Amino acid sequence: MTGCTGPSGGPDSPSRRAAATPPSTGAAAPAVRLVEEHLADLHLWVSNQSFRDDPVVLTVSIDGTEIVDRHFAVEGQHNFVLFPVRVPPGDHVVRVVSGTGVDFQERFTMPEAGRRYAAIGYVNAVDDRGRTIDWIFRSTPIAFA
Repeated sequence: MTGCTGPSGGPDSPSRRAAATPPSTGAAAPAVRLVEEHLADLHLWVSNQSFRDDPVVLTVSIDGTEIVDRHFAVEGQHNFVLFPVRVPPGDHVVRVVSGTGVDFQERFTMPEAGRRYAAIGYVNAVDDRGRTIDWIFRSTPIAFA
């Protein structure tokens, strides 16, 4: 994946939207949910890396809970958007579905303590190798070049 460091900091950035979640109705909060950045167990970065599909709709869910559903512009392949997510320890499944028909699933494990970092890159190679999702999951912050 290529890109630049830092989240999209505009007024529509996920970390700002996460703070505007509706008030609780008394029901327990979902196990997987968007939260403010400092409360996140998982820093999830999402990007469109395809000049051919610009923009592309990506829907991301973890264990069936939708956490992302929006258009992603390629913006020179330097547009990585941060989604801070609260994910309980244990085994999970991330699913990414694109508006172009890609359906990707991958298992990952969250530890009992500590933060994890993940990046999802939507790719459609110019040489017609096809559309795919790149997935990176690690224990150290991801540096985008």
